[in-house]
Amino acid sequence: MVAVEKKRNGASGRYRIQTRTARMLFGGTIYEGAEVVVRLDVSVGLFVGLQDLIAEEKQLLVFYEFGEKVLQSWNLEDDDGMPYPASGDGMNSIPIALATIILQKWVEEATELPDPLDVQ
Repeated sequence: MVAVEKKRNGASGRYRIQTRTARMLFGGTIYEGAEVVVRLDVSVGLFVGLQDLIAEEKQLLVFYEFGEKVLQSWNLEDDDGMPYPASGDGMNSIPIALATIILQKWVEEATELPDPLDVQ
């Protein structure tokens, strides 16, 4: 449970925000065996910036920025066994269906509240 304490003098201790990550697994899909690790906690500026790029229909840039700033690692390789880099260039090189699934699942997970907020 998360509680919010209101203090009259505004003094409070500092809290270090831990960066959460998620490992995406694709069992039961055509991508079974693929694993993708992404950051869940990104700044509001980055999240809104990605949303703005989507609204402007700049998908290539959306996937590139996601790969550079959110994607941490993956085990993806091409037909020749060469690994795709876990980067913006890598995101723009994988199949569009897989890239779209990764981005959509990330949005769902990154925006989900971990616990209800208890205001006191």
